[in-house]
Amino acid sequence: MCVEEAGRKMKLLDYAKAAGVAFILLAINVLIVILVVMVYALFIEPGHPSEFYDEAAKWLAPWCLHTAGTALFFVAGWFLTTRQPERNAYQMVMIVTLFYLFIDAASVGFAGIWSVGFALSMLAKLLASLAGAFAGSRFRSKPAHPR
Repeated sequence: MCVEEAGRKMKLLDYAKAAGVAFILLAINVLIVILVVMVYALFIEPGHPSEFYDEAAKWLAPWCLHTAGTALFFVAGWFLTTRQPERNAYQMVMIVTLFYLFIDAASVGFAGIWSVGFALSMLAKLLASLAGAFAGSRFRSKPAHPR
């Protein structure tokens, strides 16, 4: 399937939407990390000084970002595909992932972006968003069942 068959070409507004989706995904990811650290502090290891939780956040955050982030990208790929079926979903989710990569890297001053962990995390997010787009395209292509 070529790009022309996959959907219409992306417009400038689509790029703005992709940047917005990437920012929203990053914000949700950060909120998930905050909630996980809060649950850890309140229910799993309560009663420690704040330095203890600062250290715990250093090992909790990557796990949250890798797992929840990948799931979020799958959902975003599915949503973007089913929301506007005429749009090239695969191109859209790749652009969203590129914007996310740039925003995420810029938020930490581009420190650590050449690490294997960061590269694998971004690859997992890209693959999840493509899988979500694929699943969404299968969902939208099913004909309605007659009653």
